[in-house]
Amino acid sequence: PMLWGYCQIIFLILISAHSTVETATTVAMSSSNTATIEQLKEEFRAGVTAILRSWSVLRTAVDSGWGGPQSPQKAEILRQSIYEHLDGSVYPPKIDILDLEDALAIYMEEEFSITLEDGSEKEISQTLFQMYQDCFQKGDPTSCRQIVEKAAQASQQIASYPVTVQTTEHDDEDEDMGDTAVPQQQQHTQTYASESLFGAPIPTQSSQQQMEPVRQLGEAPQDTPKPEIDDDGFAPVATKKKKKKQQL
Repeated sequence: PMLWGYCQIIFLILISAHSTVETATTVAMSSSNTATIEQLKEEFRAGVTAILRSWSVLRTAVDSGWGGPQSPQKAEILRQSIYEHLDGSVYPPKIDILDLEDALAIYMEEEFSITLEDGSEKEISQTLFQMYQDCFQKGDPTSCRQIVEKAAQASQQIASYPVTVQTTEHDDEDEDMGDTAVPQQQQHTQTYASESLFGAPIPTQSSQQQMEPVRQLGEAPQDTPKPEIDDDGFAPVATKKKKKKQQL
């Protein structure tokens, strides 16, 4: 009877130890599969970069210089504005999907003289919000990774079959830079998100100060200053060349 009692005690100890090992293994696996908030932010930013690179309207506007010499910088400012509005700090995000759609359409019209008629701003907004929900509500960046992978494959195909755009020699150099800057699928999402959109350098604080002020995404228009009236009651008229609007 005493020996049987010892066997029962040893058996219970072994079962308890096995259960403890299983619990520890489960916790460790769960911890390894759970992304931190900073990792989710990097995954989301990589997805934003992939979406904007794949947006044919924006790419065409930058390649064709429809926003003037600052076209690449304006695209970068658009991406940074999306980062700020969809920063992962809260869910739901700071901006709703309808406001984002309107802000994208207004930004493209005012900065690139493009009137969107293809509804692409709605598709872009829906994809951004789906990624945001997956990352910051569900903690799952899978959709971001899939979009980055598709964008990388598309960029490689574009590089293999380049399209000639009638532009200046300087713009051709920038376009070549964009081809060489296309990331490979194996690159880390952090590297992907930190790269420029279309090959132009990301504007620094000093370069932004030298640029003409560009409206941020969703920013209200600035008040037009009142003209100065001279002694004879006349106001000088400043002529401004109007940019031709593009319809897509």
